[in-house]
Amino acid sequence: MKIVGISGSMRPESTTKKAVSIVLEAARAAGAETQLIHLADWKLPIYDDRSDLSTYPGPVLRFIETVTSADGLVIGSPEYHGSLTGALKNSLDFLEGRHLKDKQVALLGVAGGSMGATNTVNTLQQIMRNLHAWPLPASPSIPSAYNAFTPEGKLKDEGMQARLEILGKQLVEYVQIMNGKKEKQLL
Repeated sequence: MKIVGISGSMRPESTTKKAVSIVLEAARAAGAETQLIHLADWKLPIYDDRSDLSTYPGPVLRFIETVTSADGLVIGSPEYHGSLTGALKNSLDFLEGRHLKDKQVALLGVAGGSMGATNTVNTLQQIMRNLHAWPLPASPSIPSAYNAFTPEGKLKDEGMQARLEILGKQLVEYVQIMNGKKEKQLL
Protein backbone atom coordinates (compact mmCIF):
# COMPACT_ATOMS: atom_id res chain seq x y z
CA MET A 1 0.00 0.00 0.00
CA LYS A 2 1.28 3.43 -0.95
CA ILE A 3 0.28 6.65 0.81
CA VAL A 4 1.29 9.96 -0.77
CA GLY A 5 1.34 13.18 1.24
CA ILE A 6 0.98 16.60 -0.39
CA SER A 7 2.22 19.64 1.50
CA GLY A 8 0.51 22.68 0.01
CA SER A 9 3.06 25.18 1.29
CA MET A 10 5.79 26.85 -0.71
CA ARG A 11 8.01 27.51 2.33
CA PRO A 12 11.04 25.17 2.45
CA GLU A 13 10.70 24.44 6.18
CA SER A 14 6.97 24.85 6.46
CA THR A 15 4.84 23.79 9.38
CA THR A 16 2.46 22.16 6.90
CA LYS A 17 5.28 19.93 5.66
CA LYS A 18 6.04 18.99 9.28
CA ALA A 19 2.38 18.17 9.99
CA VAL A 20 1.97 16.08 6.83
CA SER A 21 5.22 14.27 7.70
CA ILE A 22 3.83 13.30 11.12
CA VAL A 23 0.77 11.72 9.47
CA LEU A 24 2.96 9.97 6.89
CA GLU A 25 5.25 8.60 9.60
CA ALA A 26 2.25 7.12 11.42
CA ALA A 27 1.05 5.58 8.15
CA ARG A 28 4.52 4.12 7.59
CA ALA A 29 4.50 2.68 11.13
CA ALA A 30 1.13 1.09 10.28
CA GLY A 31 2.68 -0.68 7.28
CA ALA A 32 2.33 1.70 4.35
CA GLU A 33 4.98 2.82 1.90
CA THR A 34 4.95 6.63 1.94
CA GLN A 35 6.08 9.52 -0.22
CA LEU A 36 5.99 13.26 0.45
CA ILE A 37 5.27 15.79 -2.28
CA HIS A 38 6.28 19.20 -0.95
CA LEU A 39 5.00 21.61 -3.58
CA ALA A 40 7.92 23.99 -2.97
CA ASP A 41 10.13 21.33 -4.56
CA TRP A 42 7.93 20.79 -7.64
CA LYS A 43 7.93 23.15 -10.62
CA LEU A 44 4.25 23.00 -11.57
CA PRO A 45 3.11 25.63 -14.06
CA ILE A 46 -0.23 27.37 -13.76
CA TYR A 47 -3.05 25.06 -14.79
CA ASP A 48 -4.58 26.30 -18.07
CA ASP A 49 -7.24 23.68 -18.83
CA ARG A 50 -5.58 22.01 -21.79
CA SER A 51 -7.62 19.32 -23.48
CA ASP A 52 -4.57 17.04 -23.58
CA LEU A 53 -2.84 16.57 -20.21
CA SER A 54 0.14 14.94 -21.93
CA THR A 55 1.19 18.35 -23.31
CA TYR A 56 2.09 19.62 -19.84
CA PRO A 57 5.76 19.48 -18.75
CA GLY A 58 7.27 16.47 -16.99
CA PRO A 59 6.69 17.58 -13.38
CA VAL A 60 2.93 17.80 -14.01
CA LEU A 61 2.82 14.33 -15.55
CA ARG A 62 4.94 12.97 -12.67
CA PHE A 63 2.61 14.63 -10.14
CA ILE A 64 -0.49 13.14 -11.77
CA GLU A 65 1.10 9.69 -11.98
CA THR A 66 2.30 9.80 -8.35
CA VAL A 67 -1.15 10.77 -7.07
CA THR A 68 -2.94 8.30 -9.34
CA SER A 69 -0.72 5.40 -8.25
CA ALA A 70 -1.31 6.11 -4.54
CA ASP A 71 -3.77 4.02 -2.59
CA GLY A 72 -4.44 6.92 -0.24
CA LEU A 73 -3.48 10.56 0.24
CA VAL A 74 -2.62 12.99 3.01
CA ILE A 75 -3.23 16.59 1.94
CA GLY A 76 -2.29 19.55 4.10
CA SER A 77 -2.38 23.30 3.57
CA PRO A 78 -1.69 26.43 5.52
CA GLU A 79 -4.68 28.73 5.70
CA TYR A 80 -4.09 31.83 3.57
CA HIS A 81 -6.82 34.48 3.71
CA GLY A 82 -9.41 31.95 4.86
CA SER A 83 -8.66 29.13 2.43
CA LEU A 84 -6.06 26.77 1.00
CA THR A 85 -2.96 28.04 -0.78
CA GLY A 86 -2.98 28.91 -4.46
CA ALA A 87 -0.15 26.42 -5.01
CA LEU A 88 -2.20 23.56 -3.62
CA LYS A 89 -5.34 24.57 -5.51
CA ASN A 90 -3.30 24.81 -8.71
CA SER A 91 -1.84 21.32 -8.20
CA LEU A 92 -5.27 19.83 -7.53
CA ASP A 93 -6.61 21.45 -10.71
CA PHE A 94 -4.38 19.11 -12.73
CA LEU A 95 -6.27 16.13 -11.31
CA GLU A 96 -9.53 14.69 -12.57
CA GLY A 97 -12.09 12.50 -10.85
CA ARG A 98 -10.61 9.40 -12.49
CA HIS A 99 -7.29 10.09 -10.73
CA LEU A 100 -8.84 10.18 -7.23
CA LYS A 101 -11.91 7.96 -7.61
CA ASP A 102 -12.56 6.09 -4.35
CA LYS A 103 -9.23 7.12 -2.77
CA GLN A 104 -9.21 7.64 0.97
CA VAL A 105 -7.83 11.09 1.85
CA ALA A 106 -6.65 12.47 5.19
CA LEU A 107 -6.88 16.27 5.32
CA LEU A 108 -5.30 18.77 7.68
CA GLY A 109 -4.73 22.48 7.96
CA VAL A 110 -2.33 24.77 9.77
CA ALA A 111 -2.83 28.40 10.68
CA GLY A 112 -0.75 31.24 12.00
CA GLY A 113 -3.60 32.47 14.16
CA SER A 114 -5.27 30.96 17.18
CA MET A 115 -8.50 30.07 15.36
CA GLY A 116 -7.03 27.25 13.28
CA ALA A 117 -7.60 26.39 9.63
CA THR A 118 -11.21 25.23 9.63
CA ASN A 119 -12.07 26.98 6.36
CA THR A 120 -9.14 25.28 4.67
CA VAL A 121 -10.07 21.75 5.72
CA ASN A 122 -13.73 22.37 4.85
CA THR A 123 -12.74 23.59 1.38
CA LEU A 124 -10.42 20.61 0.89
CA GLN A 125 -13.24 18.24 1.86
CA GLN A 126 -15.46 19.81 -0.79
CA ILE A 127 -12.74 19.59 -3.44
CA MET A 128 -12.06 15.93 -2.60
CA ARG A 129 -15.76 15.03 -2.85
CA ASN A 130 -15.92 16.75 -6.24
CA LEU A 131 -12.94 14.63 -7.34
CA HIS A 132 -14.75 11.44 -6.19
CA ALA A 133 -12.37 10.83 -3.28
CA TRP A 134 -13.37 9.88 0.28
CA PRO A 135 -12.12 12.42 2.84
CA LEU A 136 -11.75 10.93 6.30
CA PRO A 137 -14.11 12.41 8.90
CA ALA A 138 -11.31 13.73 11.14
CA SER A 139 -9.60 16.79 9.68
CA PRO A 140 -7.26 18.29 12.30
CA SER A 141 -6.41 21.96 12.28
CA ILE A 142 -3.27 23.24 13.99
CA PRO A 143 -3.56 26.79 15.37
CA SER A 144 -0.58 29.08 15.95
CA ALA A 145 1.54 26.72 13.88
CA TYR A 146 4.59 29.01 13.94
CA ASN A 147 4.99 28.06 17.62
CA ALA A 148 3.46 24.56 17.61
CA PHE A 149 6.47 22.39 16.74
CA THR A 150 9.62 21.28 18.55
CA PRO A 151 12.96 21.62 16.71
CA GLU A 152 12.69 17.87 15.97
CA GLY A 153 9.42 18.37 14.07
CA LYS A 154 7.02 16.99 16.68
CA LEU A 155 4.05 18.94 17.97
CA LYS A 156 4.46 20.47 21.41
CA ASP A 157 0.81 19.68 22.16
CA GLU A 158 0.86 15.92 22.84
CA GLY A 159 -2.89 15.65 22.19
CA MET A 160 -2.54 17.21 18.74
CA GLN A 161 0.50 15.02 18.01
CA ALA A 162 -1.62 11.98 18.91
CA ARG A 163 -4.48 13.20 16.65
CA LEU A 164 -2.14 13.39 13.65
CA GLU A 165 -0.67 9.97 14.42
CA ILE A 166 -4.16 8.47 14.74
CA LEU A 167 -5.08 10.10 11.42
CA GLY A 168 -2.17 8.32 9.70
CA LYS A 169 -3.14 4.95 11.22
CA GLN A 170 -6.82 5.43 10.36
CA LEU A 171 -5.92 6.28 6.78
CA VAL A 172 -4.10 2.95 6.44
CA GLU A 173 -7.07 1.13 8.01
CA TYR A 174 -9.59 2.78 5.68
CA VAL A 175 -7.44 2.05 2.63
CA GLN A 176 -7.22 -1.60 3.68
CA ILE A 177 -11.02 -1.77 4.07
CA MET A 178 -11.59 -0.15 0.68
CA ASN A 179 -9.02 -2.40 -1.01
CA GLY A 180 -10.71 -5.44 0.57
CA LYS A 181 -14.08 -4.36 -0.84
CA LYS A 182 -12.56 -3.87 -4.31
CA GLU A 183 -11.06 -7.39 -4.19
CA LYS A 184 -14.43 -8.90 -3.24
CA GLN A 185 -16.08 -7.11 -6.17
CA LEU A 186 -13.56 -8.68 -8.54
CA LEU A 187 -14.37 -12.22 -7.32
